[in-house]
Amino acid sequence: MKYNYTQIYNKNTKFLGSRPKAKKAVLFFNSFIPYFFGIAYLLLWVYGAFEAEFGATDFAKIFCAPAFTLLIVWVLRLAIERPRPYAENGAGITPLKEKNTLSSSFPSRHVASAAVISMAFMPYIPAVGALLFLCTIALGYTRFAIGWHYPSDLFVGFALGFVFGIVPFFF
Repeated sequence: MKYNYTQIYNKNTKFLGSRPKAKKAVLFFNSFIPYFFGIAYLLLWVYGAFEAEFGATDFAKIFCAPAFTLLIVWVLRLAIERPRPYAENGAGITPLKEKNTLSSSFPSRHVASAAVISMAFMPYIPAVGALLFLCTIALGYTRFAIGWHYPSDLFVGFALGFVFGIVPFFF
């Protein structure tokens, strides 16, 4: 099934344009949520430092999974060099929030990071992991809604974060 990104994006932009509070919420969430994930990840490390059953292997897992995910995302972005929707000639996309970079968009670094951090919480504090998982989905929507990513950028970023976040906990 082929979709028309520009048409879907324009419908979404029209929807948010007619709802200023929703647009403001999307822009706020897009700016705030990456910091939220960074703080959550730091708190997982603090939790591990005070949890008696949290050993060196656990610390290695919560370090290696995100590090490996970011490495894979970096390599894919270098190899594929897909332009962002607003930077592609003829796309007709005006982002809701200006972005000062024309860097590659595939896969989404933010969504991959959020997904792997969500998965890192699952074996230790599942309720927080589930909440972060929902926030990852919302983050993916905001990245699409403001015009910085194609849906495929987000899906692949999510899949990479999910897979590389869960694999270490089987070993």
